[in-house]
Formats: sequence, C-alpha cells, structure tokens
Amino acid sequence: MSGFSSYPQQGYEALIQKMASSLQQLPRQEARVAQYILLNQKGLALENGKTLARKIGVSEVTVGRLLRRLGCDGTKEFKEMLRQQYAENSSLSQTPPDIPHRYQKIVRAEVSALNTIFRQTGTEQWAQAARILSEAQRVFVTGFQSVRGIAEDFVRRLSLARGAVTYFSAHDNMLAEWTDSPDRLAVKSCLVLVDVVPYARESAEIVTLAKEQGRQCIVITDEFCHWAQGLADAVIHAPSRTGLFLESTTGIALALGLLVDAVAQARPQASQQRLHTWKTQSRRLKIF
Repeated sequence: MSGFSSYPQQGYEALIQKMASSLQQLPRQEARVAQYILLNQKGLALENGKTLARKIGVSEVTVGRLLRRLGCDGTKEFKEMLRQQYAENSSLSQTPPDIPHRYQKIVRAEVSALNTIFRQTGTEQWAQAARILSEAQRVFVTGFQSVRGIAEDFVRRLSLARGAVTYFSAHDNMLAEWTDSPDRLAVKSCLVLVDVVPYARESAEIVTLAKEQGRQCIVITDEFCHWAQGLADAVIHAPSRTGLFLESTTGIALALGLLVDAVAQARPQASQQRLHTWKTQSRRLKIF
C-alpha cells in the first residue's frame, strides 16, 4: 500500500461535502478556515497551507488541524486533491495578456468571487433571502463601517423594485423604528444587515434583537463570517480577499444587485410600474 501513500484516500468533492455539513459544529478558528475554503474553491489551486493561513488570519497549524479532522492528511494531501481536481482546468492560469502584471492574480480572484456569488443563487439560502425580501411588508436595511454606503445604495435600488424599504442606523435613531407595536408589526418585516471584517460590535446583537421581536433576518457578509449562520434566516457570503490594498466589495455589490433583481422578478408588473413612475417623476423635476 505504500505505493499509494502520496495519493488522497478520499476525493475532493467528498471532503468539501463533509466540510460543509460540519461547519456549524467546528471550533471557531477552524470554522473560519472551512468557510473560506468553501467560498473560494476556484482560487485554491494557487494556495498552500502558509498562504491560506495568512489570508484567513489563522495559524498554519489551524488549517492542518481542520483538514485532519475531516479525514485529510494535512495540507500536502489537500494540495494533491486540488491538483487532481483542477488538472484539466487550465483556465485558472489564463488572464488577458493586456492586464498589468500587478493585477494578473487579482483579476482571477475577482472573477472567482463573482462566480461564487452566482453559484449561491441556486442555493436554498438564496431562495430564502429572495422570498423574505419579496414577501415582507416592510424591509429595514443597515450596514456598518466601510459598507454602510453599499447598504444605503441597496435601499435606493430595492425601493425601485418594491415599497416600504427603510435604511436605519442604530447610532442615529437608537432603533426608534422598532418601538411601535413590535408584536403586531415585526412579524411582517425583515432586517437586511451588511457587514464585513472587522465586524461591528452591534451586528450580532441587532440580528438577535430582530429575531426576538419576530423579524426575519438576512445577512450579507464576507467569507470569514461564521456567527451569522446560527442567527439569521438566510446568509449570503461574498469573498473579499482578492489581493487589493483593502478588501474587495465587488462580491457584496453583486449579491445586493442580484437580490434587487430577484425581488423585481417576483412581481414583475408591480416593479415595472414603480420604475415607470420613478422615471416620470424624475423627468418632471428635471433630475436627469
């Protein structure tokens, strides 16, 4: 049997399935590693244990511990799994020749992030998020730190597809929007929270409060967030580590845009009428 010792004893797909099913039971640091691997599979062929650990912000020992927990003999065997998985996929190393060398690896990572978002549109989590946004009588949206602007933009775009969409800030209004008959109104509303590393101190607490009041919750976040899975009704993960100076928000922007489209598709006639009315009013005010 020694002649086969350098080959994986289980397949890559089996390992990934085991990783996904075990995510909620993993220790915190190992869960971060698993979450990153699950959401960045297209770019893993370019990584090793050391670079993977550095990107995730954990020790290389943690990466190896997770893999061994799932039946893989450390990072060497995982690398061999990846080599076999992508042996026939030469597109990983192909980028347009006119892109500067500085961005060759980044463009592959950005494209991989977009693919990750589109793949999630076929999942139950995505269907749940789209259903909640379409059926809620009122939608509250909040975002923190560097992604607050993206959250506010989402409110404006979603408001063209459906009514009763509000941006609220826990710091500005102290959640005054949630003080009116919560037992009667909350069950008909939902919260969309957008947040990335370093997560705002209030994020998990606001989701918890919303759930206690009977509101449904959607969290749009990055690949490192594992706390939202146990709290929110739907979680969309957008890869952010693509090699830029600051984390990329390309994936989050795409996810939010696709959710607006999903809401519009749920009630196409109503959404088209809202869009027509908006254009008519904008022309009257000579905004455009």
